Amino acid sequence: MVDVPDMYVDAVRDERDALWRLVDEAKGLAKAGDLAGMRSLAEEVRRRLGAGDSLERTGGHLGSNVGDISAALDDVYDEAFPVRRPDDPADVLDAPWPTVRRTAVLASAVDHVGWPTPPLEPLAERAIAANDVRLLRLLVLTPLGRAGRDTVVRVLDALHAAGALDVEVIEQAFADDEYLGRALGGTSRTDGAVTSAPATCAAVVRDYFDELAWRLTSPPEPNWDDLPEVLVPRGLRFILRALDRPHDRRMADRFGPAELTEDERSALVEHLRDRTAEERRYAFELRLPAGDAEVLLPVLGLSGAAPLLRLVRATATTEVARQERAAILAAARQAGDDGTRRLLELCPSELIAAALGWNRAAVEKRVKHNALSGIAAFGLLPLADGETVLDRYLALREVAKRGPKLGPNRRHSHTAAVAVALDHLAQVAGFPDAGRLEWDCEARIAAEPPGDWHVGDYTVGVRLCDADPVVAVSKAGRMLKSVPAAVRNDPRYPHTREHQERLRDQARRMRTGMIERLVAAGGTLTPDELLRLRRLPSGQAMLPALIWQDRSGTVGLLDQIDLDGPVTAAHPHLLYERRLLAHWQAEIVRRRIRQPVKQAFRELYLLTPAERDAVDVSRRFAGHTVDGKVAAQLLSGRGWSTHRQYHEHQATRPVTAGITAALACELHGYLGAGDAVVGELRFLAADSVVPLAEVPPVAFSEVMRDLDLVVSVAGTESHGYASPPHAVSRAQLLATLIDDLGLARVTVDGTSAVVRGYRATYRVHLNSGSIHVEPGSHLCVVPASFGGTAHRSLFLPFADEDRMTSVILSKVLLLNEDEKITDPTILAQLDRGAQLS
Repeated sequence: MVDVPDMYVDAVRDERDALWRLVDEAKGLAKAGDLAGMRSLAEEVRRRLGAGDSLERTGGHLGSNVGDISAALDDVYDEAFPVRRPDDPADVLDAPWPTVRRTAVLASAVDHVGWPTPPLEPLAERAIAANDVRLLRLLVLTPLGRAGRDTVVRVLDALHAAGALDVEVIEQAFADDEYLGRALGGTSRTDGAVTSAPATCAAVVRDYFDELAWRLTSPPEPNWDDLPEVLVPRGLRFILRALDRPHDRRMADRFGPAELTEDERSALVEHLRDRTAEERRYAFELRLPAGDAEVLLPVLGLSGAAPLLRLVRATATTEVARQERAAILAAARQAGDDGTRRLLELCPSELIAAALGWNRAAVEKRVKHNALSGIAAFGLLPLADGETVLDRYLALREVAKRGPKLGPNRRHSHTAAVAVALDHLAQVAGFPDAGRLEWDCEARIAAEPPGDWHVGDYTVGVRLCDADPVVAVSKAGRMLKSVPAAVRNDPRYPHTREHQERLRDQARRMRTGMIERLVAAGGTLTPDELLRLRRLPSGQAMLPALIWQDRSGTVGLLDQIDLDGPVTAAHPHLLYERRLLAHWQAEIVRRRIRQPVKQAFRELYLLTPAERDAVDVSRRFAGHTVDGKVAAQLLSGRGWSTHRQYHEHQATRPVTAGITAALACELHGYLGAGDAVVGELRFLAADSVVPLAEVPPVAFSEVMRDLDLVVSVAGTESHGYASPPHAVSRAQLLATLIDDLGLARVTVDGTSAVVRGYRATYRVHLNSGSIHVEPGSHLCVVPASFGGTAHRSLFLPFADEDRMTSVILSKVLLLNEDEKITDPTILAQLDRGAQLS
């Protein structure tokens, strides 16, 4: 025996002995010419090999130790059931045992090479088209080949249409696939919902299933192992059987949601009128998954609780969703206090109880553990004594900060739960929506400063430096560079620091949240929205630094456009289309405006010729290997959801209403489990692929920007990855600085900067930062510190952290003044280069 642990050796040996006895029996039947007996025996062998108890006893090691037994059976069955007409699919399939020789003939018939088992789909198509009843039956009854679930249902439909669908075929179909019901359509037993249009054979199959379910669960003991999954039985008799066995949980799960007609529902209500309270409650529990438990409320004394039950059922989902607080309170009033409590005992709802303020301690505990429904419920809790709306808002903001520490997909659901909680809090506080609540609270943060205070000769307060709040300490009118110990030890100082951190958090939320989204999407603000945002210190500091377009099409800064109508944050694609990009890049640098996010110098991605030729697929980043964990974190932070390897696409992100970006990757398990190879990118709308030329250009550019970042940062190739758009963006910025600073020695040549220094001429690659010395183009190796500190003349017109741009452009500016270089390592290389030239 092969690789069998000691604990299973005896069991495997016993099973092999039993199977050898069946081989001997098969030989005897063959000698006697008893083909019917051989068919029955083949079924017994297959059952024995696949039986759950056998697999359990042998630890799953039997299958790898029956090769000799299978070979012996092959010899017996090939002789008794020879393939007489290899070109006739029915003759090939009409055998009780899948011998190697017969399987090879089938593989040839369907033009299939190698593993796995030959597919039956080609034969099914032929049989359905020809209405070949014999072949249709054999496609289900044969032990050879494999057919997908949908194919089997199509075969059953064809047999039903021909009037040839019988119990033998249905039994075999379920014996091969106990979850076949998923492809039959109709009702799902998990929630009673209609999942799809039923197959035409569904009624006949369900008649068979109903009788089978009744027979298998009849006394003395139910046989659940042979009952197919998924399908829901029909009829009141199943409910009554479940009521008679209140301790059989499986009976409750399978028969409790049985389908009932209106007459049967009425009969169930009448049946329960003279039953015990316990039986009535159990019947209510059984009917909850079916969705019609509401009809039983009167027999429970809860006639007025129907609206509340509907709300309770609406919250019974794994997805966190917004609830209408007013509807909950109205339904609770209709049910009455006692009725509401009794209903929530029967079917608990964390969200409903939270809206009524009945489970505060439990909700707060679940929030600490990042439970999604608990977070949503936290927003619904009535304000406690002494608690303000701002207190709850800030608490939810603290909860939101935990999101980035969670897994890639979980951070999305965490963010969504906080958003729902804020919406719930808006309802509690009487705001029309979460946006109004958010900016009212943000305004309160800014409007309630602790004020300046004095300790000794020092004056202390919070001041804004651009959009960054700082604790400012002055003495005799002179600002100090650090905070003295006397100020730090004052009991008022922690309150000042707390206010500073609140303003800092507000600025961070404004920059990385709303402003980044505005620029990335080319978003629009109404005059009222703009006015509210400019009342915030961070908004007043950041919004004037952006480029806008007003309703007349004028492009400019806030003080240059019409603010009486809506204004749109100008995406660089808009500036590019209107041939204003270079102008505004120069203007932003000339004015020394530090934009809160990249806008004028934001990387812009246009369709390439290859993408236009491919029509609906982009392979721009295909073939690059990335660290899956880093890639998942980067994508998740930009709104992408990641999926496992068997999903059609491994990362998706909604980009506009109705359009989703979908990226395929080659990976094992899931993105984050190891390295992944980036594949093709498509844009989907419903079930169709959107041509790339029809994707809104701003959305296309932003998706490509996401993927470029992933390949640049998470790439694992030893030679690295050079991003053309990053190099172009740096070239644009350098060209603008050259004009602004009057750098006569520096020019831009494609993706390189050419510096004609005093000692030599240099070519600096704007992607890698590598330096080559002309002539001869030999590499100049510089210390890691060279360019590490931003050059005094360097101005980056954006607040986004971009160290690589800072280092590369600082190198250019340092080489522009190479007569001031004193580093001996660099000087030695320049001297050697001069000698070589």
